[in-house]
Formats: sequence, C-alpha cells, structure tokens
Amino acid sequence: MPEGSTEGPEYGPRGYLPDRAARRARKIVLREPMGLHWPVAAALAGLVVVAVGVVWLLLGTGAPGVPFVEAGELARVDPRGSALVDLAGAERRVLVVRGGGGVAVFEQPAVTAVWCPASGRLEATGGRIWDLEGRLLAGRGVSLQPLRGQVHDSTLYVDPRPTLPRPPAAPRADVVPQCADGA
Repeated sequence: MPEGSTEGPEYGPRGYLPDRAARRARKIVLREPMGLHWPVAAALAGLVVVAVGVVWLLLGTGAPGVPFVEAGELARVDPRGSALVDLAGAERRVLVVRGGGGVAVFEQPAVTAVWCPASGRLEATGGRIWDLEGRLLAGRGVSLQPLRGQVHDSTLYVDPRPTLPRPPAAPRADVVPQCADGA
C-alpha cells in the first residue's frame, strides 16, 4: 500500500479478498441453493421432538410412585372443608384440607382441627388457629407439618415423609376463632 494512503489493506476480516470480490463472494454464498439434506434434517428433528413428547405423555402422566402412598378418593373430603384420611398400608392418618380451593395435606395434629369457612383457616379447640400453609396464628402449640400431596385420576397420593419445612409459628393478636370453638 502506498505511503500516505487512507485506504485499509485489501485483506482482513473477509480473508485475502479485495473489498469488491468479498461482497460478490458473500452474495454467491447466500444465493447458493440448499441441498436436500437441510429439509431432511429438519424433518428428522421434528420427528425426534414428537417422539419424545409421546413418550413423556405416556410415561410421565401416571400415578406417582414411591415414596407416595395412596390416601383414597379425593371425593371423600368435602370440597369446602377438611377431613382426616387414612394412608393405605400405613397405620397413620393425615389431615387433608380442600376448603381453601386447592388440596393441602398435613400430618395429623395432636388436636382435632377443622376447616372454618368463615375465617378461611383451620381451627381447633382452645383457640388454636392455623393458616393454609400450616402456620400457627393463634393459641398455644406448634405449626402443622405439611406433607407433599398429589391428585391423579381423583385419587389422592401423599408422601408420608415430612420433607417440607414446618413453617414457624406467627401468633397474631387480631386472629380470633370465628367458628364455634373449632367446629
């Protein structure tokens, strides 16, 4: 390149082609027809995605396996209330709450707790009150131990192991029983 010239070198990021040739080569590459291998590869990738989806639907939508235990038909629990339910194959009961709109499962509390529609909370004798997460809001005692529950084909399955953390108690003075002493 002549000394004092402001033009850059005729090689660089585009390779060793002059500017005009580099522009022409770029157009040639973009205009080249795609071979048959591109649509075939796209179709194969689509088939793989469909196959994986079918396998997931067939295998991933069944009843939960171990450690979940069948707790019976969900219809046994009033959709606006709560009930103690026996776990299949285990000599223990769990508290199932449906009154809050979903399904919450807790270890059986030491006292009989029932859903109070007026307050939207679980209430028991002695002024004990819990929210839907199991947090003790009023009275003496501890928060309820939540358990993992899953509904499949109208059947409730419960993991009897206490794998979820027990929420800390948060007593509040403004929370009072609204049902007749836990009824």
